[in-house]
Amino acid sequence: MLGSLRSRESQRGYRHSIDEFITWYCSEPRLSFNKTVVTRYRIHLEDRQLAPGTINVRLVAVRRLAYEAADSGLVSPDLAAGIRRVKGAKKLGICRAGTIWGDGMTERIVWHVVKGVCWQAQPRRACPHDLRRSCARLCHAAGGEIEQIQFLLGHVSVQTTERYPECKPRLRGAVNDRIGVEP
Repeated sequence: MLGSLRSRESQRGYRHSIDEFITWYCSEPRLSFNKTVVTRYRIHLEDRQLAPGTINVRLVAVRRLAYEAADSGLVSPDLAAGIRRVKGAKKLGICRAGTIWGDGMTERIVWHVVKGVCWQAQPRRACPHDLRRSCARLCHAAGGEIEQIQFLLGHVSVQTTERYPECKPRLRGAVNDRIGVEP
């Protein structure tokens, strides 16, 4: 099955997906390979809180395994067709026209909505990351400590936060200059 894939990365991904499915399949009580089992596997992946895209990639590999098994005569073509009809995980998303599908809101949806609004902004074309920079700059101007801004933006290192414009540590007017202790 893997030999029919051109890309080495695709082969690696499919191999990982199939190995994971077989490990799960062998850990369950004696199950026959059918649509119900593949649906249970999808539920198992969802319970692990994997991203819908990851779940769907893994299911594609299992569907391909079913077709290869049908081509080899190991399972019936009807059984492979049934496995093919197992629904994937529902994705949340947004289309180019700005229509949101799915339930709930994800970071990606917010990113695309903001990007669409920024693209329409005149005269300068803005990007969603400009909002992070503006937030950092405004917080810093309002007296926020660099460590607080780092936490707000989710940066691991304070040096990353310091790269934002106007977010350098203040050496003049530092907080310790106001405590009134003179040498």
